[in-house]
Amino acid sequence: MQHNGIEPAREDDAIVAAACVHPEAFAPLYEKYSVPVYRWFYRETGHADVAADLTAQVFVQALQHLHRYQPQRQASFRSWLYAIARNLLRDQWRRYRPFVSPPEMIDSSPGPEEIAVHRSEMDALRAALDLLPERQREIVELRLSGLSMREIAEIQGTSEDAVKTAQSRAFKTLRTHLREGVTP
Repeated sequence: MQHNGIEPAREDDAIVAAACVHPEAFAPLYEKYSVPVYRWFYRETGHADVAADLTAQVFVQALQHLHRYQPQRQASFRSWLYAIARNLLRDQWRRYRPFVSPPEMIDSSPGPEEIAVHRSEMDALRAALDLLPERQREIVELRLSGLSMREIAEIQGTSEDAVKTAQSRAFKTLRTHLREGVTP
């Protein structure tokens, strides 16, 4: 999909080139990607403050290392940014990984019964996700964040076919766990 006649990846690359000369030109990239990166961190950590802190760190590192970003035929700025995010999250988990209950993503208008059912379903989904191998869980989380198979392959340093296969296995395993009634 094109925006203003320019492919989004090419538009990002043009902004990166400008930001290498004038750092204030980086602002549109922050505006474009900060919310999706934050949401991904929030889903991963379940803590708004941690997600906000990690999101800020991603953009500080991206701006500091912008000169290292090399637009390639297959690599996009978005996948480069998510690779930074993934590495920060891994560092965070190595330092401290507390028990995290799933984030509450509940509309305030449903009644108590609907809320209880939704929480139960979210708990079951989070428990099933936690049973997946790390690579498969990461693929599912990145897909939920809107990344393409190609971008995930770039982040993980593997082929699109390998990502598709792992995703297929992950969904099959999730369906099995959910049918069997995995409990948190």
